Amino acid sequence: MGYFDDIFSLESNENLRILSAILLTIVSIFGATFNIFVLLAIFLRVNKKDGFLKICCLKSFGNGIVCIGYLIWPIPVTFLNTYFLPHMFNAFMGQLVGWFAWSIGPLSQVLLTSNRISAVFFPHLYNRYYRFTPSNIGIIVCLLLAFLVFAAFFPEGCHYLYNLENIGWLPEDTLCTSVRRVIFLVSMLIIVVFTTVCGVVLFLKLIADSQSRVMTDAQSSNRRHQHRKVLYQTLVQNGLILADTLNTTVTYKLFTLLFSQFLILSFSMVFIRMVEGLIMLTMNERINNGTKILVGMKKQGDNHGANIGHTMLVWNVSTTSAFQKA
Repeated sequence: MGYFDDIFSLESNENLRILSAILLTIVSIFGATFNIFVLLAIFLRVNKKDGFLKICCLKSFGNGIVCIGYLIWPIPVTFLNTYFLPHMFNAFMGQLVGWFAWSIGPLSQVLLTSNRISAVFFPHLYNRYYRFTPSNIGIIVCLLLAFLVFAAFFPEGCHYLYNLENIGWLPEDTLCTSVRRVIFLVSMLIIVVFTTVCGVVLFLKLIADSQSRVMTDAQSSNRRHQHRKVLYQTLVQNGLILADTLNTTVTYKLFTLLFSQFLILSFSMVFIRMVEGLIMLTMNERINNGTKILVGMKKQGDNHGANIGHTMLVWNVSTTSAFQKA
């Protein structure tokens, strides 16, 4: 058989495993790098950390665990073609990557949506001083829920394991995993519907507010353009959550080629985290400036304008509040 015959084979083989491991290595390294830079930039170089940036930091934390987790377990296993550590380590990594870290993404999306809604519809509550800020409480709850999911599905028979033959994460074939799959699908659908509806309502509200008589036609048009960006961003993010959910539960079963299953089961999971990290790194002005300061491309004193502006992934709360007050 030729090389391409091996790649598009129905059975696992050395060429397919090596190619898969190389692809995973590339996206995992880039994904880990992007998300670590986001974390460090927010922690060390961004002075004013509002709710959105904190949630953005949470999202990068989860993304980073996924990318680093791939470098620790699936990639070495695939390269070496052997499970070189005990079964329980495979189970632990499956729970860590596939449940704890993965669930942080959708949960952080709920927090982002709630933050936007509160900033626009309840600015008086949003701008109040809190001893314990709602965003901090939300982040703690998110982490507790993620840990609860991690612990609840850790017993034998409920594991989410890396399968070398399929080159992807698969659940054990038990009643526990069947029930878990249903709960998982329903939960993700609820999150997608909730955040999408909120995004549309928010878009309509801001479009209505942008018709203010005190604004020129150019200002009104510019704001409507920015609002459309936010709506598109919300729809794209929700689409990624839905696609990621279906990929790990339903979609991969539609394909017989192992390489196709690999792209759906493993590659897409880490690739999405890499893209999210890249978008946060490049599109958020404050994170972008903080990263440049972190790597020495910019001085701290040049960062005075980094607290203002729109982003494609994280919409600046101060800008949202300004829209409401205009």
